[in-house]
Amino acid sequence: MFDEADRGIGFAPTKSPYDPRHMLHGHHDETGAWVGGFFDRGSWMETMDGWSKTVVVGHGRLGGVPIGAIAVETRGVEAVIPTDPANLDPAEQTAIRDLGHVGLPLLNFANWRGLLGGQSNMFDDILKFGSCIVTALHTYPGPVFVYIVPHGELRGGAWVVLDPSIHYVDTTARGGALELLSLLPRVDEKA
Repeated sequence: MFDEADRGIGFAPTKSPYDPRHMLHGHHDETGAWVGGFFDRGSWMETMDGWSKTVVVGHGRLGGVPIGAIAVETRGVEAVIPTDPANLDPAEQTAIRDLGHVGLPLLNFANWRGLLGGQSNMFDDILKFGSCIVTALHTYPGPVFVYIVPHGELRGGAWVVLDPSIHYVDTTARGGALELLSLLPRVDEKA
């Protein structure tokens, strides 16, 4: 059984942090009423639950059609840094590769800030992991669709990477190739 593809979606992302699982598969509100999510009711299966705290990955049906999905956790999380990070595999890259092996189209619920290349990004391996994600998307065997969610942001290097795949942008979403901080004058510049 599946939902009609042209049905309404009851859950709407907000500017404040929310559980992305509610957007993906729906939930019961505080009164017990069902608030529908993006995928057909009861079809969502999270594949890396608990493994990566900042990314929600899984697959479900949209109007009966199976599709893989990646969404960003918008709530705060606690980061644990292992003593030997040499064997870390970024969750997004692993998820993209795993969904590609299954042969599903990929729907990316984008809400990402860019890859700035600053010292903290280099220290935290963000650039290295970002390049792994770029490779995984570039070599994905099926179609890749990008949806910039309501109140979502796609900035900097993330915009450049996903630009060819952007299919849907909510009217409240924001994005651009330049980070706002890169538009500020340098303090060591002579006026």
